[in-house]
Amino acid sequence: MRDTLGIVASGLCLLHCMLIPVLPALGGLGVLVALQGSQYLHLALLIPVVLLALASFPASCRRHRRHAVMIAGFSGILLLVIALYLEGIWELLASILGAGLLILAHWVNRRLIYRAVLAD
Repeated sequence: MRDTLGIVASGLCLLHCMLIPVLPALGGLGVLVALQGSQYLHLALLIPVVLLALASFPASCRRHRRHAVMIAGFSGILLLVIALYLEGIWELLASILGAGLLILAHWVNRRLIYRAVLAD
């Protein structure tokens, strides 16, 4: 369940990042564009992503012993945190790569846990 929520939360981050270049082109959505660029929104998206990763990866990796999953997940978080301090295309690239890496890590983690449960 934690990995599914992690995928959803990371997916919202990814969606947010991909909408940044599109919203100004739509015009007339001033409030939405202002909200899109808010640091508070970035933190509101980042906090659950970090908490879900902390709740999911360490315990799961102790069970399936594939630590590369945890390394990939926490690398995704690191990219998202770094993106907070970048601007322009670099912020966008770091955010998309970080969210994508987290989604992949949660997906692989979920599959490995499912296999471990079946093996027991």
